[in-house]
Amino acid sequence: MTCVDGRIARGERTRKAVVGALLSLYEENNLTPTIDDIASRVGMTSRTIYHHFADHEAIAEALREHQRPLIAPHLAAQPSGTLDARVQGLIAQRAELFELVAPVRRAALANMHRSARMRKSQAGMASRLRRQVATTFDTELSQLDDDLRAETLEILDLYLSWDTWERLRRWQRLSVTRSKALVRGLVSETLTPPV
Repeated sequence: MTCVDGRIARGERTRKAVVGALLSLYEENNLTPTIDDIASRVGMTSRTIYHHFADHEAIAEALREHQRPLIAPHLAAQPSGTLDARVQGLIAQRAELFELVAPVRRAALANMHRSARMRKSQAGMASRLRRQVATTFDTELSQLDDDLRAETLEILDLYLSWDTWERLRRWQRLSVTRSKALVRGLVSETLTPPV
Protein backbone atom coordinates (compact mmCIF):
# COMPACT_ATOMS: atom_id res chain seq x y z
CA MET A 1 0.00 0.00 0.00
CA THR A 2 2.79 2.44 0.88
CA CYS A 3 4.52 1.69 -2.43
CA VAL A 4 1.31 2.42 -4.37
CA ASP A 5 0.72 5.63 -2.38
CA GLY A 6 4.32 6.69 -3.08
CA ARG A 7 3.86 6.11 -6.80
CA ILE A 8 0.64 8.10 -6.81
CA ALA A 9 2.33 10.97 -4.97
CA ARG A 10 5.31 10.90 -7.37
CA GLY A 11 2.96 10.84 -10.32
CA GLU A 12 1.09 13.85 -8.98
CA ARG A 13 4.35 15.74 -8.41
CA THR A 14 5.42 14.90 -11.96
CA ARG A 15 2.12 16.15 -13.37
CA LYS A 16 2.41 19.40 -11.39
CA ALA A 17 6.01 19.88 -12.53
CA VAL A 18 5.02 19.40 -16.17
CA VAL A 19 2.13 21.85 -15.87
CA GLY A 20 4.42 24.35 -14.12
CA ALA A 21 7.01 23.95 -16.87
CA LEU A 22 4.41 24.67 -19.54
CA LEU A 23 3.31 27.81 -17.68
CA SER A 24 6.90 29.01 -17.29
CA LEU A 25 7.54 28.50 -21.01
CA TYR A 26 4.40 30.51 -21.80
CA GLU A 27 5.56 33.23 -19.40
CA GLU A 28 8.85 33.38 -21.32
CA ASN A 29 6.80 33.94 -24.48
CA ASN A 30 7.37 30.45 -25.88
CA LEU A 31 3.72 30.04 -26.85
CA THR A 32 4.15 26.82 -28.82
CA PRO A 33 6.59 24.71 -26.81
CA THR A 34 7.10 21.10 -27.83
CA ILE A 35 6.91 18.11 -25.52
CA ASP A 36 10.71 18.00 -25.75
CA ASP A 37 10.88 21.65 -24.57
CA ILE A 38 8.71 20.78 -21.57
CA ALA A 39 10.69 17.60 -20.85
CA SER A 40 13.94 19.51 -20.95
CA ARG A 41 12.57 22.13 -18.58
CA VAL A 42 11.62 19.54 -15.94
CA GLY A 43 14.62 17.26 -16.52
CA MET A 44 12.60 14.32 -17.84
CA THR A 45 12.29 12.44 -21.06
CA SER A 46 9.40 13.04 -23.39
CA ARG A 47 8.48 9.40 -22.83
CA THR A 48 7.95 10.12 -19.12
CA ILE A 49 5.67 13.02 -19.99
CA TYR A 50 3.66 10.85 -22.38
CA HIS A 51 3.26 8.36 -19.54
CA HIS A 52 1.33 11.05 -17.63
CA PHE A 53 -0.32 13.01 -20.47
CA ALA A 54 -1.77 11.77 -23.75
CA ASP A 55 -0.52 14.79 -25.70
CA HIS A 56 0.32 18.48 -25.56
CA GLU A 57 -3.36 19.45 -25.44
CA ALA A 58 -3.81 17.33 -22.31
CA ILE A 59 -1.05 19.31 -20.59
CA ALA A 60 -2.61 22.59 -21.69
CA GLU A 61 -5.97 21.38 -20.35
CA ALA A 62 -4.35 20.49 -17.01
CA LEU A 63 -2.91 24.03 -16.89
CA ARG A 64 -6.36 25.52 -17.55
CA GLU A 65 -7.77 23.35 -14.76
CA HIS A 66 -4.97 24.57 -12.47
CA GLN A 67 -5.89 28.20 -13.24
CA ARG A 68 -9.66 27.73 -12.94
CA PRO A 69 -9.84 28.32 -9.14
CA LEU A 70 -7.54 31.33 -9.51
CA ILE A 71 -9.80 33.04 -12.04
CA ALA A 72 -13.15 32.04 -10.52
CA PRO A 73 -13.31 34.97 -8.08
CA HIS A 74 -12.87 37.42 -10.97
CA LEU A 75 -15.85 35.92 -12.74
CA ALA A 76 -18.16 35.38 -9.77
CA ALA A 77 -18.00 38.73 -7.99
CA GLN A 78 -20.47 41.30 -9.22
CA PRO A 79 -19.48 44.93 -8.63
CA SER A 80 -22.27 46.96 -7.06
CA GLY A 81 -22.99 50.50 -5.95
CA THR A 82 -22.94 53.69 -7.92
CA LEU A 83 -22.18 53.68 -11.62
CA ASP A 84 -18.64 54.88 -10.93
CA ALA A 85 -18.12 52.18 -8.27
CA ARG A 86 -19.33 49.50 -10.70
CA VAL A 87 -17.13 50.82 -13.50
CA GLN A 88 -14.07 50.92 -11.26
CA GLY A 89 -14.90 47.54 -9.70
CA LEU A 90 -15.32 45.74 -13.00
CA ILE A 91 -12.19 47.31 -14.47
CA ALA A 92 -10.18 46.30 -11.39
CA GLN A 93 -11.49 42.73 -11.69
CA ARG A 94 -10.70 42.58 -15.40
CA ALA A 95 -7.21 44.02 -14.91
CA GLU A 96 -6.39 41.36 -12.29
CA LEU A 97 -7.92 38.61 -14.40
CA PHE A 98 -6.19 39.61 -17.63
CA GLU A 99 -2.81 40.05 -15.93
CA LEU A 100 -3.19 36.62 -14.32
CA VAL A 101 -4.11 34.74 -17.50
CA ALA A 102 -2.00 36.72 -20.00
CA PRO A 103 0.61 34.03 -20.80
CA VAL A 104 -1.96 31.23 -21.05
CA ARG A 105 -4.35 33.39 -23.06
CA ARG A 106 -1.61 34.31 -25.54
CA ALA A 107 -0.73 30.65 -25.94
CA ALA A 108 -4.38 29.74 -26.41
CA LEU A 109 -4.70 32.27 -29.20
CA ALA A 110 -1.51 30.99 -30.85
CA ASN A 111 -2.73 27.39 -30.68
CA MET A 112 -6.48 27.72 -31.05
CA HIS A 113 -6.46 26.64 -34.68
CA ARG A 114 -5.34 23.17 -33.53
CA SER A 115 -7.99 22.53 -30.92
CA ALA A 116 -11.77 22.59 -31.10
CA ARG A 117 -11.83 22.25 -27.31
CA MET A 118 -9.70 25.35 -26.93
CA ARG A 119 -11.89 27.32 -29.35
CA LYS A 120 -14.98 26.28 -27.41
CA SER A 121 -13.35 27.23 -24.11
CA GLN A 122 -12.33 30.66 -25.38
CA ALA A 123 -15.80 31.30 -26.83
CA GLY A 124 -17.36 30.28 -23.52
CA MET A 125 -15.13 32.67 -21.60
CA ALA A 126 -15.93 35.55 -23.98
CA SER A 127 -19.65 34.87 -23.54
CA ARG A 128 -19.32 34.74 -19.76
CA LEU A 129 -17.41 38.03 -19.65
CA ARG A 130 -20.02 39.66 -21.90
CA ARG A 131 -22.85 38.53 -19.60
CA GLN A 132 -20.93 40.01 -16.67
CA VAL A 133 -20.82 43.37 -18.46
CA ALA A 134 -24.54 43.21 -19.26
CA THR A 135 -25.42 42.35 -15.67
CA THR A 136 -23.11 44.93 -14.11
CA PHE A 137 -24.58 47.75 -16.19
CA ASP A 138 -28.16 46.45 -16.50
CA THR A 139 -29.58 49.57 -14.83
CA GLU A 140 -28.08 51.84 -17.47
CA LEU A 141 -28.61 49.51 -20.42
CA SER A 142 -32.27 48.87 -19.56
CA GLN A 143 -33.02 52.59 -19.98
CA LEU A 144 -32.01 52.49 -23.66
CA ASP A 145 -34.12 51.46 -26.63
CA ASP A 146 -33.36 48.02 -28.07
CA ASP A 147 -31.01 49.14 -30.84
CA LEU A 148 -29.03 51.54 -28.68
CA ARG A 149 -28.87 48.98 -25.85
CA ALA A 150 -27.43 46.36 -28.21
CA GLU A 151 -24.91 48.83 -29.65
CA THR A 152 -23.87 50.08 -26.21
CA LEU A 153 -23.34 46.54 -24.97
CA GLU A 154 -21.16 45.81 -28.00
CA ILE A 155 -19.03 48.88 -27.26
CA LEU A 156 -18.72 48.07 -23.54
CA ASP A 157 -17.83 44.47 -24.32
CA LEU A 158 -15.08 45.69 -26.63
CA TYR A 159 -13.66 48.23 -24.17
CA LEU A 160 -13.64 45.68 -21.34
CA SER A 161 -12.24 42.84 -23.45
CA TRP A 162 -8.97 40.96 -23.36
CA ASP A 163 -8.18 42.40 -26.80
CA THR A 164 -8.34 45.98 -25.56
CA TRP A 165 -6.32 45.13 -22.45
CA GLU A 166 -3.69 43.28 -24.47
CA ARG A 167 -3.35 46.19 -26.88
CA LEU A 168 -2.88 48.71 -24.08
CA ARG A 169 -0.52 46.58 -21.99
CA ARG A 170 1.51 44.66 -24.54
CA TRP A 171 1.53 46.68 -27.71
CA GLN A 172 1.20 50.23 -26.38
CA ARG A 173 3.30 49.28 -23.32
CA LEU A 174 1.13 51.18 -20.86
CA SER A 175 1.17 50.49 -17.14
CA VAL A 176 -1.71 48.73 -15.42
CA THR A 177 -2.70 52.02 -13.77
CA ARG A 178 -2.70 53.95 -17.06
CA SER A 179 -4.55 51.17 -18.87
CA LYS A 180 -7.23 51.07 -16.17
CA ALA A 181 -7.64 54.84 -16.36
CA LEU A 182 -8.08 54.78 -20.14
CA VAL A 183 -10.63 51.96 -20.01
CA ARG A 184 -12.46 53.73 -17.18
CA GLY A 185 -12.74 56.86 -19.30
CA LEU A 186 -14.06 54.95 -22.29
CA VAL A 187 -16.61 52.97 -20.27
CA SER A 188 -17.78 55.99 -18.26
CA GLU A 189 -18.21 58.06 -21.40
CA THR A 190 -20.19 55.28 -23.06
CA LEU A 191 -22.53 54.96 -20.08
CA THR A 192 -22.98 58.68 -19.38
CA PRO A 193 -25.91 60.10 -21.31
CA PRO A 194 -25.16 63.24 -23.35
CA VAL A 195 -26.21 66.49 -21.70
